[in-house]
Amino acid sequence: MTKMYKVTIDASGISQEDGKVWVEELGNIYADMEIDNVSVSGNKISFNAGFSGMDDTQPDDIKMRLDEYLTMNEAFQTKSINVS
Repeated sequence: MTKMYKVTIDASGISQEDGKVWVEELGNIYADMEIDNVSVSGNKISFNAGFSGMDDTQPDDIKMRLDEYLTMNEAFQTKSINVS
């Protein structure tokens, strides 16, 4: 079973639809990343994320991929990212 972490991104300049599409594309870019429970409300994006087949995934592993993807696809202004 994949170890999942709660991801919360505080952002500005994002619509609910754009936020959901961004998270969906994140899962498509990183084929080993599993994502569920996506929620976009106001300026907050939250979802659960983990890597399939990796029992030793740490929050920093998820955050590294998020930072990398935000660099490639800057769809909104990020204020903070929390992975717990």
